[in-house]
Amino acid sequence: MNTDWEFGVRRPMRLAAVQRSGLVGLRAQDAFDRLLELAAAVTGAPRACITLVDSTHTTAMSAVGFPQDLVLAAPVELSLCRFVVASGAPLVVEDSRNDPRTKGDPSIEAFDAGAWAGYPIEDTDGHVLGTFCVMDPHPHEWTAQDLHVLATLAMAASTEVALRQARAEAVAARWEIEQLRGAPVE
Repeated sequence: MNTDWEFGVRRPMRLAAVQRSGLVGLRAQDAFDRLLELAAAVTGAPRACITLVDSTHTTAMSAVGFPQDLVLAAPVELSLCRFVVASGAPLVVEDSRNDPRTKGDPSIEAFDAGAWAGYPIEDTDGHVLGTFCVMDPHPHEWTAQDLHVLATLAMAASTEVALRQARAEAVAARWEIEQLRGAPVE
């Protein structure tokens, strides 16, 4: 793949959406972990993660199948997530070492991603914040059912993000109303 991803990943409106999302610095969350566990179980992929992609890094907000002490953050150049974020479209690779789109990409060795399938996670305005992805160290033939489940789970993760954003906005609005009324805020 080429470097056309840089413009899409580093668009100012997308980066502002990442900051507004409330996901920056978020640690593993049960709701996201359950979605990932389901993705791994259905697809047979040993690893899955939900990432947040900023202008320079890809950071796993939640992950399954990785060693507990492993820091799951990498320069954006070492992540196949950059292609999904830049294009806004899924990337499905059955044999990353031989697929012309990914052959020789440094992210393959960095994450031992012999096969990879990733879908965009979006905010309510359609900005791609990161990815919902599964990976296998070996080539893996993704079935139509696998891809349908992954697309559905990515939408569920996007919905969870939207709920978190709405909750944060409601709390902020309540606080502002209470401040205008002069009442103490709990």
